[in-house]
Amino acid sequence: MQYLSKIITEKPQDTTQKSIESNKYFIEEATDLFYKEKRTARGWMSWGVGIVLIVVPTIISFFFKRDDFWPKIILLTIFGLPGILTIIYGFVAPIKYLVFDRMNGVVVLPRNFRSAVTIPFSTGYAKVKYINSSPGVISALLGFESSKKKGKVGGLLTEYNINNYWAFTVWYMDKNRPLPPGDAFDPYRQQDFERRKAEGFPKPLYPSKISTPEATKEQQAERKRIGGW
Repeated sequence: MQYLSKIITEKPQDTTQKSIESNKYFIEEATDLFYKEKRTARGWMSWGVGIVLIVVPTIISFFFKRDDFWPKIILLTIFGLPGILTIIYGFVAPIKYLVFDRMNGVVVLPRNFRSAVTIPFSTGYAKVKYINSSPGVISALLGFESSKKKGKVGGLLTEYNINNYWAFTVWYMDKNRPLPPGDAFDPYRQQDFERRKAEGFPKPLYPSKISTPEATKEQQAERKRIGGW
């Protein structure tokens, strides 16, 4: 387990309009105000798990002896009933969202079987947790929590490309910087620039090890002249 500092360490992967339209990464919205990802077991995820819970024990039951009636019934009941319920859940499960509220500086984290929790980004903590996902394989999970002490609440940010995802999170949640890279944000760059200009281009909230320039050289020069950075 380790905690990550709020610092941009690398250039995040581009957030593209194509990825939103194709729903490849379950991105629902990417603007200068909100970034939203679908986080739900609804659909193929639940259906797939349910089908496995039904099909696998059914196949196993064929290897039982012909007169092993009750063992078959018990096996199919233990796994089949949850499988059916999981498939049904895939149709009716409420859609939950991970939300980055850039202007208000909060992160809304969905939780399984519980209501979402809202945590101020400035006071929350990013925690990397390592788990044995399969024999001989260790996977990392990136979560966000309200505290390092007992009584903390939080949820999952991502299971993939953790450092890059965290770099994007810090960059996006720093409302004093221009929007992160990617053409999904292009329609909003000018209005975001004008907002920060009206505020006098305040200094970044969080540090960065890489350059985070404006969209154009002219805008960059104006930021340097007014904001001094």
